[in-house]
Amino acid sequence: MVALFQTLFNQWENPFGSFLEGSQIRLSPLDPSHFATLVELGKDSRIWTNFPSDRGDASKHLSHLSEIKEDMDNGSQLAFVIEEKASGAIAGMTRLYHLNQSHRQLEIGSWLHPNFWSSGINTESKFLLLTFCFEALQTIRVQFRTDVTNQRSRQALEKMGATLEGVIRNERIKDDGTYRHAAVYSIIEQEWAEVKALFVEKLSRYSPLQMAS
Repeated sequence: MVALFQTLFNQWENPFGSFLEGSQIRLSPLDPSHFATLVELGKDSRIWTNFPSDRGDASKHLSHLSEIKEDMDNGSQLAFVIEEKASGAIAGMTRLYHLNQSHRQLEIGSWLHPNFWSSGINTESKFLLLTFCFEALQTIRVQFRTDVTNQRSRQALEKMGATLEGVIRNERIKDDGTYRHAAVYSIIEQEWAEVKALFVEKLSRYSPLQMAS
């Protein structure tokens, strides 16, 4: 299992091919060719209202994306752009990070441009990622963190079946010097079958999802 985990993250030799695909979206591995579009999307300040860092500044955002790509190259995280299949438009980005191979757990983080909020894209993205995590990577725990004030994110996590584990006080210092309290949610291996059924029910109005080959 650990060998598979290592291979999937470092070499992309996995049973799903190089990207994950659903009815509305595909998740493609982050590439420098995506940077300009992501930076342009990130100029909308609404995205970062509840984030510890405001990446509306192009140079700051570009530096962040470059760091993520370096981490991908050394196998310490995976990042994807979220592409709307019908239009080919990039809606945002999501990633698997804080990887713990020994104990098969990780964290998911993401952002979407406001044009794609409440579109079902976030739900489908999480479904594809969680299926990948629990059924390909064989993770036993997937974690999510969000600012305690981020009601949109917290409601979305609770609706998809994630469990609130608690609040980490003074979890970090934000760019503006204030302190963030982070709400921590998780889904564990034993809960995946029930959570997956919830996703399937929510996505039943779309054509059946399947992984791309």
